[in-house]
Formats: sequence, structure tokens, C-alpha cells
Amino acid sequence: MDTTGSINTEALDAIENEEEVIDDSEERELVTDSCSTKVLSTGEQPKDNYSIVYILFYLFGITSLVPWNFVITANDYWMYKFREVKPNNLTMVVRKTEFQAEFTSFLNMATAVPNLAFLLLNSLYGHLVPMKAKLQGSLVIVTLCFLVTTAFVQVDTDEWQLTFLIITIATVFVMSAASAVFIGGLVGIASRFSKEYMAAVVSGQSLGGIIAALAQIMSLAFKVSPLHSALIYFVIADVMVITSLISYIMLYKIDFFTHHILRGSGGMGSNRHRDVFITVIAKKIWVYAFSIFAVFAISMSVYPAVTVLVESHPATAGTDWNNIYFVPVVNYLIFNCGDYAGRLVAGFLLRPTNQWIILAASILRIIGVPMLMLCNAQPRKYLPVVFLWDWEYIIIMILFAFSNGYLTNIVMINSTRVVEVHEREKASSIIALMLSVGLCAGAGFGMLLVHLL
Repeated sequence: MDTTGSINTEALDAIENEEEVIDDSEERELVTDSCSTKVLSTGEQPKDNYSIVYILFYLFGITSLVPWNFVITANDYWMYKFREVKPNNLTMVVRKTEFQAEFTSFLNMATAVPNLAFLLLNSLYGHLVPMKAKLQGSLVIVTLCFLVTTAFVQVDTDEWQLTFLIITIATVFVMSAASAVFIGGLVGIASRFSKEYMAAVVSGQSLGGIIAALAQIMSLAFKVSPLHSALIYFVIADVMVITSLISYIMLYKIDFFTHHILRGSGGMGSNRHRDVFITVIAKKIWVYAFSIFAVFAISMSVYPAVTVLVESHPATAGTDWNNIYFVPVVNYLIFNCGDYAGRLVAGFLLRPTNQWIILAASILRIIGVPMLMLCNAQPRKYLPVVFLWDWEYIIIMILFAFSNGYLTNIVMINSTRVVEVHEREKASSIIALMLSVGLCAGAGFGMLLVHLL
């Protein structure tokens, strides 16, 4: 029998027999103003009626990556903003400008660096700020930044593209920092519930990518200008973030939620307040931590910095598939559907369970990097195109995406099974931090790979 995820019952009995004062002042401060009296004064365990809290966790998972999903997926809009304003009439060949070719790499870094920095700051000093204020504040910042991004759709930036690039990168940087704070707090809260709620957050993040891709495709389907389609697209993102902000405020009115915030899942409230040494937890989950690092470092090294440059087969030149739909459908929709499918399948199978097999599988995904670089990414100077046909690129993309989602969920689930209940919140924070380290490392490496094509 596998006992790696079992709880030391003798230790728990000893903990329960200890006489200690539980400091739950932060949690009580969070909910005193809004939750019902019975949650604070009785041992009654409320139910998640109509799965409202579960659905909201799904929504928050979607919203947590809105800056990444909606900004990075709006490729048609960015290509228009950074196009060659005064094309060279001496040649009929249209090539990407320097800004067009490197913009996605800039976005990757503007997302990954603040994500890593603020996840680390949140894990070290997040306890100094009340959870409710921290999460609401981060959603407000994301909302304001996305409104600024939406407003710039209607501004003519042709004559000052460099300035617009700097403003955009700065806005994305701030949004990503706020999102990192929100994700860190959200993961911490979800760890106090049963595993289904953590799965809702993780799956919601993947589903957000699908929603962003579908919204982009639908906005393009109107066949209006890139500016009008982007306006529709970003307004959808604005509505999602604002809805999440309102929903989070209302969440504290729900007894089921406030009960778990106060006492933690399974009545383990006392354990949750005991000292948890991060070095002890790190020793238990370091294999999973390195696995999640490998998964996202490998993925981010080529997606989307390299994959966004892949073009359809030359035989489709001049068609709507080539000019409009290829990148949003293959690069974003198919990738996110594959990633989401992988996470769903992992939730059912929960295999493999051996941490070393998981690590090996995570590292083996590196095979996908050269394969994607050998697809029809343009412009290129050094590498040949081996996989020219669309179907070849799509198959590689599906396998790459599915393995990303599958291994992500396997790691997230198993990493909390090898620690004790009161250590799960900190373990989840470590995994989230290493995921962010992987994003940052992959984004940096991706900027190099673009120049090696």
C-alpha cells in the first residue's frame, strides 16, 4: 500500500491533546462583518448549496490568468499596432517588423518576472495584509489596468510605436504583479477546502485560455478592423474581471465559504495554525516542485514566443484561414483545449503516482521544443522547416498541450498528498512559486530561441 500521502495519526492525536491558544484573528477579521452568526458560534458545517462556491472558484481560476490569456491571445491586434506604417513598395513580400517578431517575447517577460517576484513577496509578507483586502485590491488593480489597455485600442499609436510598446509592457507588468498576488491568495484559500475546489481553480485557469481564444475568434469573425475586433475582445475581459470582483465581495456572505476560512477543511483548524517550517515541506515535495518547474519552463520556452510565429502552409496563402484564423485557432484555441483536456483526464486517472516517473515525464517533454521550432515559424535565418504542413504542426501542438495540462494537474494533486493537512497551504504556495520560476525561466529562454530560428 502507498503510504506516502497518509497522515501521521499519532502526531495528530498528540496535536489534538495539546492545550494551545489558536490565533484566528485574521480569519475572524475577514468574515466578522459579513458572515452569519452561526458560522462563528456553532460547530455546524454548512453545505455548498447549488455548488455556488465551487463555481466561483472556477470563475476565479479563469480570472486569475485574464491578463495572460487575453493580452497574449490578441495577436492580430498587436500585429496591427506594430505593423510597418510606411511599407516598402519595392517588394511584394510582407515580413514581420522587429516589434511584431519580438513583442510576444516581451510580453512573456513582462508577465513572468512580476509573477515570480510577487508570488515570492506574497509568500514571505502576504500575512501582513488581510486576505480579503489583498484579493479585492489585486482585482481592482487588474480591472483598472485592463481598462487602460482597452482605452488604447481607440488611440492612434502609429507615430509612437516604441512609446506605446513601453506603456503596454508597463501595464502588463502591473497587471501580472496584481494577478500573482491574487493567485497566491486564491491557492491559499482553496487549500483549506477539499481537493475538488483546488481542482476547480487549476481547471479554471486552463478554461480561461479557451474562453480567451474563442472570444478572439468570434471577434475576428465579424471581419471588422483589428481595432474594432480588439475592442470587443477586451470589453469581454473587462466584464469578466469586474464580475469576479463583485463575486469575491459577495463570497463572504456565504456560510460554507466563511466556515472553511475560519476552521479549515475537515476540522483541522488547530493544525493550520501550528508552525510550519518551509524547509521540512520542501524536502517532502522537492521532486514535485522541480517537475512543475520543468513542465512550465519547457512550455514557455516555445509557447507562445515561437509558436505564435508559425504560419500556415504556403498553399493557403491569401485565404481567411491563413490571414485571420490560423494563429488564434491553432496556437491558442487548440493549445488551450489540449491543456484543459489533459487536466480533466488527469483528474480521473491520477496516474502515475510515482514521483520519479512524473519527473521523468516532465523532463521528456523537452522533445517538443525542437519539434515546434522546426515547424513553419517565420521569419527564420538558421533552422530549416521540417514540419511544413498544418496537420503536422497541429498534432505536435496537441501532444505538447495535453502533456502540459496532464502533468500540471498530476503534480498539483500529488504534491498535497505527501504532506500533512496543516502543511498543505504552504506546500501549495511552494508549488505555485516553482511554477512561476518555470514561467520566468522559460520566457527568458524563449527570447533566445526566437533569434535561433
